[in-house]
Amino acid sequence: MTTIAFIGFGEAAQSIAGGLAGRNAARLAAYDLRFADPAVSAGLRERAAQRGVEPLGDIAGIAAADVILSLVVGSATRAVAASAAPHLSDRAIFIDLNSVGPDTKALAAGEIATGRGSFVEGAVMARVPPYAEKVPILVAGARAGEAAERLNALGMNLEVVGDVPGQASSLKMIRSVMIKGVEALLIEALSSAERAGVTERILDSVQETFPGLDWRQVADYYLSRTFEHGARRVTEMTEAAETIESLGLEASMSRAACRTIAAAHAAMKDQGLAVADGYRGFVPVMARRMAKDL
Repeated sequence: MTTIAFIGFGEAAQSIAGGLAGRNAARLAAYDLRFADPAVSAGLRERAAQRGVEPLGDIAGIAAADVILSLVVGSATRAVAASAAPHLSDRAIFIDLNSVGPDTKALAAGEIATGRGSFVEGAVMARVPPYAEKVPILVAGARAGEAAERLNALGMNLEVVGDVPGQASSLKMIRSVMIKGVEALLIEALSSAERAGVTERILDSVQETFPGLDWRQVADYYLSRTFEHGARRVTEMTEAAETIESLGLEASMSRAACRTIAAAHAAMKDQGLAVADGYRGFVPVMARRMAKDL
């Protein structure tokens, strides 16, 4: 039986755990600082119980795990690896699934190397819900093949892309230039269109030029993700920019996307909007509040 421990029990970990729940070949546990927070602990523990996940009161509880999945905010990547390293057994595989670049993955790998466990880097290549445990994940590292074989047998979807940490995250970060770049373009274009009074005409025109997508649905999706996860996306794009610059190239688009997404996220959060509002709710707020930022 494989014991899987999550570090961080947010949206992604909950979705993956929900897909793995009830499989006789896996025991699930999770460590999250919020388990000790009275304001949110009860709800988080309930979600863990619904998925058959044992809440761990201390990170030392990961010592029994065969596979550890790190799913925290990008800025905590190295610190989490450093905290986990002393508690890993010889058999343990620590898989870093955070949205950071190769340099940060290398720092995390260095922390794990101070202990007895093995480091594998992973790159999650799609939004976890609705794929849950079947979300595509690229992995690289000396034991990446072993990790993929073990987790794929439980229904996960890992693909080995190399044996050197950094090979998976490079793919993820460079892809993010495109994915988050579209998000930033929508923010700037629709905010400008709103101020000019031509929002719907702009969307009609884009729809004609790129008919393969429903651009109103695309706008709803991307702006809702900015609203919910803007800070995380800024961290990811900062890492993407650093990845590009490490290759000797200028990351002007990635740096600009960081600024645009950060400003939009701040404007949205100030207004208490809801995801259900879609672009029609988000765009007027962005247009009013971002005039000095764009």
